[in-house]
Amino acid sequence: MFIFKSRAARLVSVAVVCTALIALAGPSSPAIGQQPSRPTDRPQARVEQRPILLAAGDIACDPTSPYFHSSGLCQQNRVGRRVRIMVNHGADWFVPLGDIQYETGGYRAFERVYDKAFGAVRNVTRPVPGNHEYGTPGAHGYFKYFKDKAGSPKHPWRSFIAAPGWRVLLLDSECEAVGGCGPHSRQGHWIKRKLRTTSQQCVVAAWHHPLHTSGEYAGNADSESRARKLWRLVDQGGADIVLNGHDHIYERFGKLHGMQEFVVGTGGKNHYSITTHAHGSRTRIDNRYGVLKLTMRANGTYRRAFVTADGVVRDSGHGSCTNKPAP
Repeated sequence: MFIFKSRAARLVSVAVVCTALIALAGPSSPAIGQQPSRPTDRPQARVEQRPILLAAGDIACDPTSPYFHSSGLCQQNRVGRRVRIMVNHGADWFVPLGDIQYETGGYRAFERVYDKAFGAVRNVTRPVPGNHEYGTPGAHGYFKYFKDKAGSPKHPWRSFIAAPGWRVLLLDSECEAVGGCGPHSRQGHWIKRKLRTTSQQCVVAAWHHPLHTSGEYAGNADSESRARKLWRLVDQGGADIVLNGHDHIYERFGKLHGMQEFVVGTGGKNHYSITTHAHGSRTRIDNRYGVLKLTMRANGTYRRAFVTADGVVRDSGHGSCTNKPAP
């Protein structure tokens, strides 16, 4: 009888202690195998704290292309996935560098191909057109798809502040379609005025045709003629970085006339070959799809990286904004 009472007393004591511990611990933990609930109203922390701009051109295959499912071609979905991942992890802007939708930039083609790969980042997209967009008269499909983010057919050139101290010029190198690219054209007057009045230390200028390239358009008279007019204007205005597509390669140049040029025609369509070694060229890649990543700092410096569709960094480094407007 004594043993029974002692055991009962001990059980009561244990029960009291456990009840007290549970009360102190607060709400009960989930059962084994049950996933704990997570708050859904908390904003996710940014992986990158500094503003980031992504850029690539020559992107989406025509939906009727016989090469649409060929190995190594038409990789816009892979590049689009990489851009979406980077935007979700803190990238602020995506700048398509022309030839965004092949072959003629039709609106239905934009909806069927480009939109499936990049439509999720349309709110942060600021495009420039290429020659293939003008395969549809007036680049109608391009302007209809991007709406106000593309400007208008009469005024496709525009700019935005990408970060504290950073202005981006979005230009149109299809000169004959927009009234010219020279200093006396409407676009030329706008460029000069915008650069003369900007208070931002760093300026990025983006358009489709490159002046310098080691790819298949090296020495191409038509491409160089278009690009040279815009190059001179932004150089005289003190721009620091030039972004181009058209040649389906990635290429980084050292500073030329105070500006650093990147050719990023690696958005998914297909690759071109390296045909020469252009003056000032530092890095040339002709077998990887991906995007250029610019991390912009308010002190006039930047980090650069070419990030492949698989998330591998193939070219990286840093630079500074040192170009000064001509007197």
